Amino acid sequence: MNKILLILSIFLFGCQTPDKSVKKELAYPDIAGFFKTEIKRLSEEKPTISKEVHLNKNQETKLSNQINWEEELSTFLASDINKPSFRGLYKKHVEDGELVFSATDSKLKTRELKILKDNTGKIKRITITNHSENLLYSTDDYLEYCPDSIYQIVKRQEVKVIGTNNYWILGKFKK
Repeated sequence: MNKILLILSIFLFGCQTPDKSVKKELAYPDIAGFFKTEIKRLSEEKPTISKEVHLNKNQETKLSNQINWEEELSTFLASDINKPSFRGLYKKHVEDGELVFSATDSKLKTRELKILKDNTGKIKRITITNHSENLLYSTDDYLEYCPDSIYQIVKRQEVKVIGTNNYWILGKFKK
């Protein structure tokens, strides 16, 4: 009988899911968490944005409060440097008052992350530089986000055989 209780206890307590309230210790700033919070906030607030889109020599500007923020800020989310395999691969330093994380391995897509905070510790600006390449293409991204002010995504993509595309989005929050 005791063996059955022991086996049953091990089975019941051993199969519990981990406590989700326990946070993982992150090696770098939680940029993904920051942008997930921003996506939720902006989706609820629905600010009006003046959005310029440039593709090579073509340009379009529109005013809207119907922005899919998850899609709009997806490139920022994809630049998360907190993957376990990235631990120790970014060096941290301060440059002109900004906290800077620079990749120490040229194979990493996110090459540099800069965070500027105000005196209260609130984020004023995040800039991200990405680079990736393979035999078919190379891509360079410059991302900038200033909460409730502007965001921009600048992308240059060179595809073998097809050529080069330059893409730029500038979103300005209307007050």
